[in-house]
Amino acid sequence: IEKRNRPGVHFVVRLNHDCLDTSRAQALPARPSLSSLAAMALASWSTVSGETKRILVAFFGFLTGDEPKAKPRAPITDGYTDLLVFLFLSALVFFLNWGFRKALVEPLAAKLLGKRSTKSKVQKFAQSCMEMVFYAAFTVFGYYVVPGQVWFWPSSLWWSQHSSGEDLLVTDTVKAYYLLYASRYAQGIISVLIEHKRKDFWEMQVHHLTTVSLIGISYAGGWNRVGAVVMALLDPADVPLHVAKQFKYIGDARGGRVQKTMQLGADVFFVIFMVLFAVMRLGLYPYVVWSAHREGPTFFKYGVGASSCVALLYVLLGLQVYWFALILKVAIKVVTSGGAAEDVRSDDEDEDEEEETKKLK
Repeated sequence: IEKRNRPGVHFVVRLNHDCLDTSRAQALPARPSLSSLAAMALASWSTVSGETKRILVAFFGFLTGDEPKAKPRAPITDGYTDLLVFLFLSALVFFLNWGFRKALVEPLAAKLLGKRSTKSKVQKFAQSCMEMVFYAAFTVFGYYVVPGQVWFWPSSLWWSQHSSGEDLLVTDTVKAYYLLYASRYAQGIISVLIEHKRKDFWEMQVHHLTTVSLIGISYAGGWNRVGAVVMALLDPADVPLHVAKQFKYIGDARGGRVQKTMQLGADVFFVIFMVLFAVMRLGLYPYVVWSAHREGPTFFKYGVGASSCVALLYVLLGLQVYWFALILKVAIKVVTSGGAAEDVRSDDEDEDEEEETKKLK
C-alpha cells in the first residue's frame, strides 16, 4: 500500500500475506449479550445493596446498643463497591431531603410564617430547617460514634498504626458514618444549585467539594481516624445557627410582639452559635490540622495522598476563618448599632421582598 504524505515523499507499507490469512487470526472475544449484561448489573446491585444494608444495620445497631459483631475491614475496591454504595446513599439522601422539604417542611413553614410571608422566605425557612436536621443528626452520630473508638485519643493513635496498615481497617459503624457524611455533602453540591441562592454560594461549593474530596482521599488512604474527628468537630456549631435563622424568619413574617420574642430567641441562639464556632472550629479544629501537618510525619513519610489531605484541611481552615470574620462583623453591628443578629450568608431580605413584588405585578 503506497501513500503520498507530501510531495516528494512516499511511504510504502508491505503487508505479509500471513497477516491477512484469516485461518491464522485469533478469534475475537464474543460481545456480551443483553442477558449477560443484565445478570452482571443485578449481581453488582446485589453486592451494593447488601453492603449498604450491612453497614446501616451496624450503624443504627451501634446507636441503639445492638451492634452486630464483625471485624474491622479495609475499603472494598473490587467492583467499585464502596464508591457505588456512596453514590447510592447520595441519591437516597438527596431524595429524602427534597421529599421531606416539599411534602412536610414547606407547608409547615407557610403556616408558621403566616399570610404576610413570601414564597422565597418559605423556601429559605424550609432550607434552614432541613440544614438544622442534618447538622443535628450528624452531631448526635458523631458524639456517639467517634469518641467510642479506641483510637480517638491521644492524637498519636491517628498515625501510629499507619505503617502496619491497621489504620485502613474500619468498623462497619465508622464506615457507615463516613459514607453517610460524604453522601450528605455530595447531595449538598446539587442542592445548592437549586436552592435559594446565598451570598456565599461559591464558598459553599468550595466547602462541599473540599469536604467530599477530603473524605474520599482519607477513606482510601487510611486517614479515616483523623477524618472522623474532623467530622465530629465541624457539625455542632451550625445547629444553633439554623435555629436562630428560623426564629428570625418567623419574627419578620409575623411582626408585632411576636417579632420581639422571636428576635430575642434568634439573638440567644446566635450567641451560642458564635461560642461553639470559636471553640470547635477555631480552637479544636486547628489542633487537628497541626497534628496532620506536624505529628503525622513523625510516624511515616507522606506521599501525594497524605499531602493532599493536609492541603484540603488547610482549605477548610481558611473557610472557617473567613466565615468567622463575617460572624464578627454581625456581632459588632449588633453591639454598636443595636441591629439584629442575622445570617450574613443569606441574600438581603429587602431583595426578596422586591422580587416577590415584581412577581405579583
